[in-house]
Amino acid sequence: MKITYTIVFSLFCSCSFLGCSKEDSQYTNIGVLYNPTDYTNKNTHTNTNNAKVSQQQIDEKLNHMNNDDLFQFALACGNQGSYSEALAAYNKILEHDTHYPRIYYHLGLLYRDMSLQDEAICAFQTDIAQNPGSPETHYNLGYAYQRKGLYNDAAGEYKQSLNFIPANKTQQQANIHYNLGDSYFSLGSIDEAIDEYKKALALKPENKIIHKKLGMAYRAKGWAEKAKEEFTICDESEISTN
Repeated sequence: MKITYTIVFSLFCSCSFLGCSKEDSQYTNIGVLYNPTDYTNKNTHTNTNNAKVSQQQIDEKLNHMNNDDLFQFALACGNQGSYSEALAAYNKILEHDTHYPRIYYHLGLLYRDMSLQDEAICAFQTDIAQNPGSPETHYNLGYAYQRKGLYNDAAGEYKQSLNFIPANKTQQQANIHYNLGDSYFSLGSIDEAIDEYKKALALKPENKIIHKKLGMAYRAKGWAEKAKEEFTICDESEISTN
């Protein structure tokens, strides 16, 4: 059976609970919040053969794999940038099992890496429907919304992620507060942005990028001296271009 790369997206958009109707390069993609503990890639050294292969060859290879092997193959391909092969493997799993553990989360990450934000949003929404308490999915859905300029939606997902993230994940918490601050800043909610940047700095006090963003927020408030204090922590050459 020939696999088309739009199978999963069509499946997503047919689900009644999805909102698929819903890129800003200034926001740094800080990547995966953290992988779900039980589904980390245990075999990233799978040989995916970087040589260009035909769709028929991919299909033949995938047809001889069970779902677990397909999943590991998809993870390895995604890590190596072989996105077509990864997507084909995920689609093959979904032909047999639409509830394979955390497949939609990893599919969302793949779509994100492919710069397909709408598809990533649908995938993360589907994972949340199956795993509503997943902090990493709420975070990555928030980031996809942020990339689309949907800052209210992004802020809501970041706050949900903070509700669920374990207390010992301090670096990830800092990343969430940072992006939540950026979302508030884009919405013009400067006081809220300042509060979030401060929370991020409490966890990452040496991070110059966060100091710079806090300085920009202070400047937006007209607090020149406070802004200057934050900017002095950053490289003057970087600040002068803004």
